[in-house]
Amino acid sequence: MTLLRKFITVKTYFRYLQTFYNRTPAEVRYRAKSRMLITQKIDTPEYRSIITPQLSKLIKLFKENNYELRIAGGAVRDILMNIQPHDVDFATTATPDQMKDIFTKANIRLINSNGEKHGTITCRVDDLENFEVTTLRVDVVTDGRHAVVEFVKDFALDASRRDLTVNALYLDFDGIIYDYFNGIDDLKNRRIRFVGDPVHRIQEDYLRILRYFRFYGRLAEYPNSHEESTLTAIRENAVGLKEISGERLWSELRQIAEGRFAGPVIRKMLEQNIGIYLGIPPPTDLDEFEKHCEKCKESKPRAATILTKLFRNIQELETFEMRMKYSNETKRLSQLLVTYRDITQLITTNASSNRLKAYKDLVIDLVVVDPSAKEKVTELLKYQGHTQLYSELEQWKIPKFPISGGMLALKGIKQGPNYKIILNELKEIWKESNYEKTEKELLENCLPSVLEKLSNSTTTTEIASTSPPAFASVKRYKKLKKDDTATRVGNADDMIQNNIKTASMSV
Repeated sequence: MTLLRKFITVKTYFRYLQTFYNRTPAEVRYRAKSRMLITQKIDTPEYRSIITPQLSKLIKLFKENNYELRIAGGAVRDILMNIQPHDVDFATTATPDQMKDIFTKANIRLINSNGEKHGTITCRVDDLENFEVTTLRVDVVTDGRHAVVEFVKDFALDASRRDLTVNALYLDFDGIIYDYFNGIDDLKNRRIRFVGDPVHRIQEDYLRILRYFRFYGRLAEYPNSHEESTLTAIRENAVGLKEISGERLWSELRQIAEGRFAGPVIRKMLEQNIGIYLGIPPPTDLDEFEKHCEKCKESKPRAATILTKLFRNIQELETFEMRMKYSNETKRLSQLLVTYRDITQLITTNASSNRLKAYKDLVIDLVVVDPSAKEKVTELLKYQGHTQLYSELEQWKIPKFPISGGMLALKGIKQGPNYKIILNELKEIWKESNYEKTEKELLENCLPSVLEKLSNSTTTTEIASTSPPAFASVKRYKKLKKDDTATRVGNADDMIQNNIKTASMSV
């Protein structure tokens, strides 16, 4: 009930502000007029390829109803870079109600109404292609995460609310690009800048801090050519990241870690004191981190393979995982990397097919609890810099252990605590044979010696399996799911505060 009351209070507050600010703020209007409009005519294969019959039908519909329609944002940026855009967003002078009206009259199906309150309508033309069209808008009131928007008719005003100049571009269907904030020149020079004042843009949505670094890694020509005014704005507003959800943070951080210049970009991020709000505990050896990124970049590692270098132990990793919200697969991978990364003698010295034997054994031990264990151990090879060997493990077909508990029962062995011990001992023998011993050999030749060894031991623990421990993520995270959500959020807040204190003391 407390959370419900808070939600109602926030909703009522925003409705009040939306009523109070019944016109576009003067600051936004000034910002929209602070640049001279630049236009550029294009006719490239990338541009022509997106004009499908379905899009042509959509263009005609908006034109017949006297509404302007343009391609907006990232798709325009990609076309200018001669990249085929994957996602194409559209901006229009029509309001959501007007769009619904013309789509209904044209018998065009409407789908996914979730974005309507923000001005976005999604339609499906000819039951073949979806189009996401958003009304031009400005952010009237923001709180660093959410915004109250106002619909407008001016593309310059819409451009003024966007984060980066290279994303504030529009393209009409005569092939004319509209640039209100010098984004074409910034893109040409691989320069990443906020629209207008970076402090204001960041304070409108603090996630733009990470978006800046993501686009820097993607577009910049050099790894360290940031504008100091931008870095200053980021440092002074980094605390706002504390209010951003773990899901949104991870979505950006994952792309940064898997992108270009991952080492230098993440280093620059952490030097702006961002890490303490991401669950990354200070201090961090950034020189070693950059070397790690350089060592494994050719193998195209996953984000976790890059980021786990920042954590010295499982406890620090768990602190990070409390702040982030990502899949159990990523959690298991991260824990495996931290658990086994320092085993430096796993690669055998001979050049035979057995040089990966220890890694294969690790897969055999872990695949029982994780079907994707081979992929995770492959990431371990990438982490350790074995760039020439990971593909060999990728191609290896995991052999099946030929013995089951039912086979032991047929041999007259009663079910009980010794079952697992006997199976593990037989599996160790099978692994030592390079997975070649057959069911018959294990049951007829090896089982008697295992049973004799078991009968001669004073306790069952004397014959316990020597298999490496599997990462305990499954049970741990099932337990975490049962914990009280508010308690976990409180722990994450305490962690952030402790990190801030630690950082302050180190300064």
